[in-house]
Amino acid sequence: MRALPALALALALAPSAARANPLDMYGFLSRSTSLGGAVTADVGDVSAGYYNPAGLARLRAFRAELGYLYASPSLSTDGRDNHVDASRGFIGGLVAPGRIFRLPFAFGLAVHVPDDRLSQVRALTQTQPRWELYSVRLQRLYIAASLAISPWRWLRLGAGLVFMASTRGGFDISGRISATQPANSALTHGVDADLTAVRYLQAGAQVDLPANVTVGAAFRDEFRLDTQLDANLQGQIYVGGINDPRALVIPGSYGLRSRVLTAFQPRQVVLGAVWRMAPNLRVMADLMWVQWSRYENPTASLDVSLDLTIPASGPGLRQPSVPQPAAREAMRFHDTFVPRVGMELTTPVGRHTLAFRLGYHFDPSPAPAQPGLTNFIDASRHVAAFGMGITLRRLGAALPGTVSLDVHAAMQLLDSRSIVKADPNDPVGDYLATGTVLNLGTTLAVGFE
Repeated sequence: MRALPALALALALAPSAARANPLDMYGFLSRSTSLGGAVTADVGDVSAGYYNPAGLARLRAFRAELGYLYASPSLSTDGRDNHVDASRGFIGGLVAPGRIFRLPFAFGLAVHVPDDRLSQVRALTQTQPRWELYSVRLQRLYIAASLAISPWRWLRLGAGLVFMASTRGGFDISGRISATQPANSALTHGVDADLTAVRYLQAGAQVDLPANVTVGAAFRDEFRLDTQLDANLQGQIYVGGINDPRALVIPGSYGLRSRVLTAFQPRQVVLGAVWRMAPNLRVMADLMWVQWSRYENPTASLDVSLDLTIPASGPGLRQPSVPQPAAREAMRFHDTFVPRVGMELTTPVGRHTLAFRLGYHFDPSPAPAQPGLTNFIDASRHVAAFGMGITLRRLGAALPGTVSLDVHAAMQLLDSRSIVKADPNDPVGDYLATGTVLNLGTTLAVGFE
């Protein structure tokens, strides 16, 4: 029976949640990030594949972009660094415009690939303090494919699908186990695993109005990724030698099912506008609603069963009780509204262009107070961003289009948050959570005429 506790322990430590994707926290490509993400009505490059697919229809020529993102959290409790991992990876994509039935359209592909792993998960109990919206949520592969059309010059519509992967698996072990002579045990096993694609919808629109104003709206649906593992062990336990006719034989079975939420993205609706105040100055603002209230506790749920048939010839033996899984507390996260603003100033330098950008957004924490067993740490964050870009035009016959280089820097300042426990004997106790996150990145874009 030594295999049973080991099996239970392995599955009990199944992956803990990795929340959504890094773009929700740090942005996608340098221009949009430096504008505070307030680009729902203004985006018109590869990052439209994340912020608003309708913006892809702004492009009339092929465009490819490649960038790099590095974000370094400095998060602590009671002044002790919690060693939250940095997030870094390549981001980019392409836009291929064209016409179908004389209707302008564009196809876009947006990708984020972590440079040290494609995905990361970590197992923690609900009592273990963790930064719930940081941690391993940002080690995540992201792929979005979108299509946009422009039925009229003043209207652009777009929609796309984002692809993630969910894991289902299980294994069966059967045979004979000798409790007194383990080396003589005879077991067979089978393993079955399934990597299932999970898709969610995103869509948007942009409408040009008089007075150099454009309004936009975008929708990103909720999605959940989970990992489910099923284990079954059945056979006979021999007290004595397996070939000994005097051995006590106990038929039995053991089953365990583990399910854990490995990623969650809340449903989001964004409304935005941009005002082109002058040929070289534009101001933009967004308001996003985020449905965090549907977030569930990411701690693994375990269902365990044990059934032993103990013969009457086994006096004093009885079936051990199965431990009950720990109760999972409700998350009680609440919906939030996230305001964003940005400003971009451009200036010509010959036939080239320089751009200077500023952005800000306030992201209120959806996490409630944690007076009980749970320790899901989070705090409201103020995010200030700055960026610059240069666009070079007509560099020669080999490249008659444009080459753009953008850089950004953003700083997240987290409000200090005190966690006060209702029970003075709580094993974790009260603590103060604080932190900052530095976000740096660059993007190289090539456009063809």
